[in-house]
Formats: sequence, structure tokens, C-alpha cells
Amino acid sequence: MVAKVFRGKKVQGEYDIKVEQADFSEINLVAHANGTCNVDMQVIRNGTKVVRSFKPDFVLIRQHAYSMAKNEDFRNMIIGLQYAGVPSVNSLESIYNLCDKPWAFAQLVGTCKKLGPDKFPLIEQTYYPNHKDMVSKSSLTLTGWQNHRLL
Repeated sequence: MVAKVFRGKKVQGEYDIKVEQADFSEINLVAHANGTCNVDMQVIRNGTKVVRSFKPDFVLIRQHAYSMAKNEDFRNMIIGLQYAGVPSVNSLESIYNLCDKPWAFAQLVGTCKKLGPDKFPLIEQTYYPNHKDMVSKSSLTLTGWQNHRLL
């Protein structure tokens, strides 16, 4: 756990470091435009339910904020942290951008266009805005036989 690394440590020799570690599903937050953010956390530690409330000074996010799995959309937490201006070790903007893989790949395409494919090669991909457009438009010729005739 990250908390063990910081146990007993101080910032500038004066301020204790307190680490709270939880999954997005275990927290709720309220963010204010004045820069305050209140986090409520409910976690199970060694079989015991632990409930805490705190105001984060900064965060380190080590979990995807969005998954297509049921109940795995935590973009609202990233938005709340950004809204309150909570500093993050890894940028909240990059975390939010990576919630949508085609959006992230589009950013890479922009970099490829600037630097050129020799300096920034990408695997060729195609984006379809919905499943209906995913009909194969292959340029390959298809040849087949039906009732002893060439099609």
C-alpha cells in the first residue's frame, strides 16, 4: 500500500502526511468553485467498515475513471476534483481524456500529423461513430461458385 511508504513522514519537517486510499466506488465528493472539496470514504479494511471524511490536498489516481462495465463510470469524480481545483500528481485532464479511447487516439493522430509518420508511427485504425457504419467496405474482390457458375 502507498500509505505505508508515507507513514511517519512529514512535509517540510512540520506537517504530517496522511494518505487515504480507496477505489472510486468507495468515495463520494462535493466540490466547490472556491477550491474546497469534501470527500466521504467508506472502505472495508481487514473486514471492518472504515468511514472517513476529509479534504484532499492533492490526489494520485491509479484507477481508470471509465469502463464500459456496469457501474464503472467515475468521470463525475474527475470532474468534481477538477471543479474544485484539487492538484493531481497525474493531470486530471489527461485522465478525463483517456476515458474515451477514440478521443485519445485522435490526439495521437494530431501528433503524428505534426511530426510525421516516420517520427511518430501509429497503427492504422478506423473510427465508426456507431455500429451501423461498421459494414465492411473491403476493396478485395470476392469470387465464388454457385451451381457450377463463376460469380
